Amino acid sequence: MKFLLDFLFRVLQLFTEPYFLVFLAIVIIALLKRKNKCKNLRIGVFISAVVMVIFIGNGFLGKLISGYLQKSYIRTSEIKNTPAQNPLIVVLGGGVVDIDNIEKLHTMSYSRMVTAYQLYHEYRRNNQPCKILISGKGRGHISEAELFSEDFKKMGVPDSDIIKEDKSMNTYQNAKFSSQIINRMAPSSLYLVTSGFHMKRSVALFQTFGLKPIPQASDFIDTEITIFPNSYNAAFTFVMLKEVVGIWQVQLYNSLGMNK
Repeated sequence: MKFLLDFLFRVLQLFTEPYFLVFLAIVIIALLKRKNKCKNLRIGVFISAVVMVIFIGNGFLGKLISGYLQKSYIRTSEIKNTPAQNPLIVVLGGGVVDIDNIEKLHTMSYSRMVTAYQLYHEYRRNNQPCKILISGKGRGHISEAELFSEDFKKMGVPDSDIIKEDKSMNTYQNAKFSSQIINRMAPSSLYLVTSGFHMKRSVALFQTFGLKPIPQASDFIDTEITIFPNSYNAAFTFVMLKEVVGIWQVQLYNSLGMNK
């Protein structure tokens, strides 16, 4: 059952990709023409594909989705003045790039790192203990958690305050494997650091495992409404549409009890 649903959601994600929509429209039109089917139907398919690509590429759809995904996280929660016994900051990996066989964190990871460090520094400045849990293996030879850890140490975070969860390959596993560590630590406050567009799904998955993280969005994306479609709008709209599909998947799996 879960395997079939996973496959269906993968297919659904394809329909958020502008190039796939264009390819699909061309294939359908070619098949209809070959079978001498209704000319009006072919025109309808063509117009539908063009309209969808325009809405994805001119920034209008992206603007709507951007607000849905991120507006709740624009204002970050303030750190409480009351002493916290053991606050924990969970930061999710943002990807790794490999150039000339040298692996470095993706640019998106650095905004997450800065936000996590700012939180950590705020606690340490008030002489309060605080730890950072880095979650993510990634697809490189060196885990995201390890690369994050190296940079945090360069920023002055001692090794004793860094915890590495280096097995997870996706957001679901981020939440699942991190929750096992978090439940053992029983932190007084739990912060979750990731990108704004990624936060809604991340929070939902952490809540699935009985956690109540305080969201701290590190960066935000948006589109610009333009007369002519462009690749910038198409790329970010595609990213956000995939997140919406991912949120639907989490909600469905939770309702079916399949996310544990």
